Amino acid sequence: MAVEPELVAERSTDTVLSPELIAVALIACVLLVLYLRKRSKSTAARAQYQGRQLATQVPTFRVVTLGLQGSGKTLLLTSTYRQLQTPGERGYYLRAPYEQLIELNRWYKEVASADEDWPQGTTRGEMREFEFDLMTHTNTGSETILKLGYLEYPGELLTDPDAPGSTAQARLLDSVAHADALVGIIDGLRVLQTQQGDRRGSLILETTLDAMINSMLSARCPIAFVITKWDLLDELDADENTRLDMVRSMLMSFPGFRDLVKIHSDRRIIRLIPVTAVGHDFAFLADGQVHKRPTGHFAPANVDVALSTVVPDVLCQIELSLDLATRQELLAEAQRRNRLAPADALQSLASFVADKAGKALASAVGGGLLLNSGLALLLDARGDEVQDPVQAHHSRLATLSEADRRAEEFIQSRRRVIRSLQDRVWKLEAVLPASRLNN
Repeated sequence: MAVEPELVAERSTDTVLSPELIAVALIACVLLVLYLRKRSKSTAARAQYQGRQLATQVPTFRVVTLGLQGSGKTLLLTSTYRQLQTPGERGYYLRAPYEQLIELNRWYKEVASADEDWPQGTTRGEMREFEFDLMTHTNTGSETILKLGYLEYPGELLTDPDAPGSTAQARLLDSVAHADALVGIIDGLRVLQTQQGDRRGSLILETTLDAMINSMLSARCPIAFVITKWDLLDELDADENTRLDMVRSMLMSFPGFRDLVKIHSDRRIIRLIPVTAVGHDFAFLADGQVHKRPTGHFAPANVDVALSTVVPDVLCQIELSLDLATRQELLAEAQRRNRLAPADALQSLASFVADKAGKALASAVGGGLLLNSGLALLLDARGDEVQDPVQAHHSRLATLSEADRRAEEFIQSRRRVIRSLQDRVWKLEAVLPASRLNN
């Protein structure tokens, strides 16, 4: 059907926009562009903020210590904190909440004074819990690099029946199962008695080891067995590594201890660390009791080692849990993230967690600790192995914002601390090769 020309002209006239409508449309377009641009900047700003937050997050490593009453747990903790409370040449130090600091200083005074008795140890059912900040100095002040949750349990919870209605034993086993590192205290006095053929001392040592090992078999974290009162064993041999090798051979004669090392040595770091919390000229043994020398020289040795090995051993164990291809992915990702600003590293980390390597890492530790901030810690630590950290650091600083520069300084400080911790481990293994039970 034909359409009247007048109607076509009328319809065409109706669709023409007025100048007012055109102006409104243009304003709307401008506002939309500004909104999208602002939203894009806001998203980028959030990503940068989240990246900096991720870069400076502080993971907590949970350490559980087991040992019978009188084995030296309190002396070890006191001397460890005393030695690590200032940076020295390490570049890091421990800080405890003030109320815990007071108690630690009181114990130290009792330990170091020849005129006072030894501090009272943990009693059955008593659990001591500490939270230490591992600190370092940066250009902007002191920073907490990571936290160490330190739980100290009496070994009697493992050797004796739990009291009716008590949940202490269940809490202990749960803490062991979820620990990031375990420290088993082996009483040096019982070791000496066993070496001397004392059947009672040998039986106590064997019972203690069996109880600890039974709870440790199902754990997936590194283990450090600490031999306390190491100064009492000086008479075994003049060479310290020879003495340690003798004690190691003796411990490996116990089936439970030997089985733990054999079963887990491929995928778990297991150490044997000799420690004297008082030094080699402060105490002596008489009538089966350890006494203080009135004129003894108080000089603890190796008390810092057990805590110093926690982070390097956790990182090393995770890599042992990965196949070769995944380890290569890890190093490649570490190299790539090492060149990125913290905000950009966030996207890189998110992608990495989602791929094969990230899933393998999560599986290796059961998730949690080494995801997000913990995984960033691992990648940062391995990034130093594939790129000159000093050159990379200066080249990045020139292109970063002020906020990202602060995050970058934190990352570099964290790397220095990890290197220092790793150096302590290497020094231990160089001086005392017998200390690595995996060998």
